[in-house]
Amino acid sequence: MIRAYAPLVGRTFAGAWPLRDAVAVFAPGPQERRLTGEDLEIAEYRAMSAAAASIIDDALAAGSPRAVIAVDVPDEVFAGAREALPGVVLAAAVPAPEAVASVHIDDPDGFARLPEDRDGAAAALLDSDLLWFASAEIDQLVELLAQLGADDGLDG
Repeated sequence: MIRAYAPLVGRTFAGAWPLRDAVAVFAPGPQERRLTGEDLEIAEYRAMSAAAASIIDDALAAGSPRAVIAVDVPDEVFAGAREALPGVVLAAAVPAPEAVASVHIDDPDGFARLPEDRDGAAAALLDSDLLWFASAEIDQLVELLAQLGADDGLDG
């Protein structure tokens, strides 16, 4: 199994959980997966960061925080995967609920206070850390993200 990171707009995650369709998943590249300890953790953090960065435009357009699902996927998902960034590969998979380790989202309050201009908001998201939620908290997180979508006055 390979730890992978699936980026979604929070509203999409809340409305579609548990996911039934394949989504993009980012993971450390083959050489990086051979690392151990802190080096592997750094490689996984780079993959998670790449996943979070990939969804910035969609999150800003939707007015909804980013959600990055940390999920274990079978090795064969990444057989022949293309390199998204040096040391990070991209494939597609359906995140199985029982294989989710955690979910990481933008701080909803911080997301609500992003700069008005798109470039400033994107830069702020690139520099921000995501909040961590254990897999046992997914139902509460889905409810929170659904409420954010209902309360923001946006459709969808």
